[in-house]
Amino acid sequence: MPPAPEIAVLAPHRHPRLRYALAEAGRSVGWRFRLVTEEDKWLSLDVSGKASLQEISGDFIYTKWFLHPFLAGGDAGAKDLEVSEEGEMSYFFAVGGGYDLLACIFYVLSRYEEYGTTEVDEHGRFTAAGSHAWRNDYLHLPVVRMWALELATRLRGDFPDLPAPQPPAFTFRPTYDIDLLWAWQHRGLRGIAAGLRDALTGEFGRAVSRFTTSPAEDPYLTLPFLESLHQRERLKPLYFWLLADGKDPRDTNPYPIPPGQTSWISRLAEQHPSGIHPSYHTMDRPALIREEAKRLSTITGRETAHSRQHWLRFRLPETYRDLRQAGITHEYSMGYADAVGWRAGTNQPFHWYDLEQEAATGLLVHPFAAMDVTLKNYLALDTEPAKQLILTLANAIRPYGGDFALLWHNSSFAEAYGWAGWREMYEELARELAGKD
Repeated sequence: MPPAPEIAVLAPHRHPRLRYALAEAGRSVGWRFRLVTEEDKWLSLDVSGKASLQEISGDFIYTKWFLHPFLAGGDAGAKDLEVSEEGEMSYFFAVGGGYDLLACIFYVLSRYEEYGTTEVDEHGRFTAAGSHAWRNDYLHLPVVRMWALELATRLRGDFPDLPAPQPPAFTFRPTYDIDLLWAWQHRGLRGIAAGLRDALTGEFGRAVSRFTTSPAEDPYLTLPFLESLHQRERLKPLYFWLLADGKDPRDTNPYPIPPGQTSWISRLAEQHPSGIHPSYHTMDRPALIREEAKRLSTITGRETAHSRQHWLRFRLPETYRDLRQAGITHEYSMGYADAVGWRAGTNQPFHWYDLEQEAATGLLVHPFAAMDVTLKNYLALDTEPAKQLILTLANAIRPYGGDFALLWHNSSFAEAYGWAGWREMYEELARELAGKD
């Protein structure tokens, strides 16, 4: 593979925000941006192309970009966030007769708007409805990839010998949260109460099945079906396990963890990445993250490096700092419960930027496009409209390549619990997404 083209970028400062935006833009298009603050040095460099974020003396071939004070540590005001639309592209951070696309990239990736916000739902979550992307109708687009490609296109206009950006292959990446491996087995008093509730609400068949069905026939035990699907379509899934201590009803897993479940965890961890699904209160009690990560490591015999928050509950910067301290290096909560789309404007993994510390970190954030519960419960979609919405999201990122991740639950195929038709839809969806390059 040839080395990545190197682009020298002249700027009046080296603020971490600017360095981060350049690094992530470069990763998006497969190029390397080299930040320089001395004009003479910039002129002397033998590189594939040159861009400037400031006025320069003399007559040289270079690409002019715009630089907003936001990338020097300034605040983003209401005027800065006014959006202009040109075709399907959205632009903000107007400056100097144009728009600072690097500032746009930093704003969206850093999740600047989430810091200190009080616009949260009943679970303390920042919502899609409160986001800049939702209000300005670009949540469904991978805008970071689009802005980065536009920067590259401008450069190729001035430096025709620059190779075209080479996007990675489009890859469907199924991910699963295993909150409850069985609907009816290993439930203890909770299971008895649920059975009585089913009987009292007219779900007699379900109440009887709860006490007569074998574990292998449990409606939530869909892992054999999923593993068969993955093998057939050559998919590489990730599993996240809820291993809470059973003290909160929103953490539905049995505890202590049944031997049957530890067997499944161990078996799957031999074949696929497995992560922790930190329980409901980990957003407020970080010590629980370490406890639950250790619980998973004890079962798998491996260090726990992957994580996705239960109920998608996290708060920036605290939760991501807590995860890093617990040894987590890959985080998968970057999506919304109340809408589909790209919370951070990209489908591509990116390094988390700690805005309070003004520093890029080693925590790699993996976005997802849509969650099953969002489609069925929040958006009230039936199977076919849900499938078409997912395919629309996938088609929007196809020109840019990379992972297309979905968040699903093992329980979201159980007809007895309102998911009739979703197994068949998911099989069709997986076949279509896996079969396209």
